[in-house]
Parts: sequence; C-alpha cells; structure tokens
Amino acid sequence: MGVGLSYLFAGSGGSQISEFQILNFQLGVGGNTNNYGVSSQGLTTPLTAAQYSEDATTGSEVLIESLTPLVNDTAQVAQAFVRIPFSNIQRVTPTSVRFNLVIDSNTANDLANAVNEAGLYMRNPTGATEHSPILVAYRPFTGLTKTSTFSLLLKWTLTF
Repeated sequence: MGVGLSYLFAGSGGSQISEFQILNFQLGVGGNTNNYGVSSQGLTTPLTAAQYSEDATTGSEVLIESLTPLVNDTAQVAQAFVRIPFSNIQRVTPTSVRFNLVIDSNTANDLANAVNEAGLYMRNPTGATEHSPILVAYRPFTGLTKTSTFSLLLKWTLTF
C-alpha cells in the first residue's frame, strides 16, 4: 500500500481518486503460511480467468477483468482480477474499511489445488494507460476446496 500512497501524496501517477482505490482482488492456489511478508508483491499462483470459470455456462456472478499488475515498477503479463463492487466496500469505523470479497457458488469450483491465498489490489496508482494494479494486502491461509455447494465470503478489514 505504501507505493500507491507515495504516488498519491507526491501528486504523481494517477490523476483520479478512483485509480488509488482498492477495487480488485485475486485468489490463488500457491500460498505458503510459513513464507510471506511485507515483501510480497503478488500472489504466488493466482487463478486464471478459466479457473474462475467466468462464462455464460457456469452462471458465475463475478466480474473478471484482465489487467497487467505491476511488480517492482514493471508491468507483468495480463492476469485475471475480480472487481469488488462498491456495495461490498464498507466504512466500519472512522479509521477502518471492510472489503467483502464474494465468490459465488458458480465460481472457482473443483480446482486441482485448494484455494489458499488472497490479495487486494489498488486499481492503477501509477496512472498507466492500461490499468496496472499493485498489491496492497496479501494473506495466505489454510487451503479450501471450493465447490458449487457453497459461496465463499472473505471479510477483509483495513485499519489506518
């Protein structure tokens, strides 16, 4: 988050406040709860658009965007990101905001590996022509095998 805020406070990078908002997230299958920290700049193994199964045949309700994330100020290959609807972003206290990350029952099902990492991304703090999100929060967790029998809700609260 520090990189995005440095662009904001320096008056460089993005020209609109929406570029500094946390509007996307990713899930992945390569998380390691014994090896992560502040140097994390992306998910170890993010899900692909096909793994989210965002097409007309699955009934998935998530909005998948293909974006080129930045790692060490270098644009990477395009990856699948889930858009966070504004209705799922809530002010909890004067200094806290909660992101409700919803993966419906028709999304990310029956993967070869369990879902075990998540990341929140700031939309486009550098102001790049192609939206280039940066990781602002990362968390590996115990693996979860997602199936069509349930929806997954991750509640992530950031306190400033």
